[in-house]
Amino acid sequence: MKATSDVSSGTASPPLAEILDAHARMETQVGEVYVCFASTFSQIPDLRQMWTTMALEEGGHAALVRGAQKGLLSGMLKAKSSLLPVEYLDSLGAQLADYHREAREEISLDRALRVTWELECSEIDFMRELLMSSSNLADFGFPLNMEDRDSHLGRLRDLIERYTTDEELRREVKFISSETLISV
Repeated sequence: MKATSDVSSGTASPPLAEILDAHARMETQVGEVYVCFASTFSQIPDLRQMWTTMALEEGGHAALVRGAQKGLLSGMLKAKSSLLPVEYLDSLGAQLADYHREAREEISLDRALRVTWELECSEIDFMRELLMSSSNLADFGFPLNMEDRDSHLGRLRDLIERYTTDEELRREVKFISSETLISV
């Protein structure tokens, strides 16, 4: 499959198989960040459990994306080509690398919660939704996970409200939570 061009911006979009490969690596890297946080804050059982669970979920997301990639390459999966420019993937990958580096170093609880919130509200989730909406993955029984995502973010919101001393993060979480409730 050839890279398609976005004529208006002049940037090339990589083949979908490359996008899926990058996406799977990003999901895995997010899981590694969460494993670091679970280890760093293992003395707080609620947080250790949350990050361990989230790391496992990220592994599941990576497996889903790798399965989609294999399905695409084998011809079983039909997907529209995505218009994600290389620069977008590079930027997201660089941000993840920074978070991964931070997670391996000494990090405050407030910063770990902020990074987690940013990752959970990031473009990676958008990429997963884009994959689901532009393919026939649902036909094969791949879950759409909207309920899981809502409960997942709910757990994270509760723990942020309970443990953070970062008032800006607390306000942001409450604001986004109220926006979500209004739109439902």
